[in-house]
Amino acid sequence: MDERYDIIRTVRGPQYRYIRNFEPLKPYYQYMNTPEKGATMQEIRKKEASGQLDPVMALFSAHEKPVEELYDTHADPFEIHNLADDPAFSQRLSEMRDALSKWQNEIGDVGLIPEAEIEILEQDAGSRFAILQSTTKNSSTEKRLALLVDIATSASEGPAGIPKLLDALQNEDASIRYWAATGIGNIGPAATSTLKRVVESLNDPSPSVRIAAARAVAKLGSPEEALPVLEAELQSDHQWGRLAAAIVLDEMDEEARPALPSLQQALLNQPNKYIVRVANRAINELENTDHQVP
Repeated sequence: MDERYDIIRTVRGPQYRYIRNFEPLKPYYQYMNTPEKGATMQEIRKKEASGQLDPVMALFSAHEKPVEELYDTHADPFEIHNLADDPAFSQRLSEMRDALSKWQNEIGDVGLIPEAEIEILEQDAGSRFAILQSTTKNSSTEKRLALLVDIATSASEGPAGIPKLLDALQNEDASIRYWAATGIGNIGPAATSTLKRVVESLNDPSPSVRIAAARAVAKLGSPEEALPVLEAELQSDHQWGRLAAAIVLDEMDEEARPALPSLQQALLNQPNKYIVRVANRAINELENTDHQVP
């Protein structure tokens, strides 16, 4: 999604389609520099601002997504009526949820690994293809992948998953720790009891985990502890970590104001255009400006 990230997976059968939104706190229409300049997105934004969206359009223009979606593609070919919360379809939902998990394990779903972490792993594996091969040919790695899929799934399931997420913060795999921190951030204030433990993850050796932990700490009510970490990551050697940090700062809105100088600095001598776009968007929001970047 250009300068933004989202993780969505889907499986379908002859009649039903199941969708899992692994990052439900993100809208379908994240702000992306290039499409926002186009006539279509400008019209959508205009309708949003004026409250003139029709009910169907409003579903896809919401600030958050449902965790799960289930559609009867025969009765509802445009996939408008989400059946995931309908008790009459609970068995179908469970079957397709299990099918998705099985498929992710079969293919070695490395898309669950944060991009900054992939960059680190390929240094040891020799290539990104080698990372994929290792997930499908090594039994111990297969077990780690199964746990990664499980924790990534738990990251969107609410407060009931807190014990599992806290345990996963101790895992040797950085990607699993990343999803554990992400899940606690997704829960937000209801997970305040985890704050002390998540603050410890601000010193994690993985940039992806540090950034996810900073996001969680901010959502748990301590943005002042999160900001120094995110500002430091804006200057790190990991370009995709710099992008992830910029995205978190952008999503923090007014809480990110103390980091404004760091965001402005991130625009300078920056080889990654995506980082420039996100930092510029955050600055525009904080300063009420409309500076355009390529």
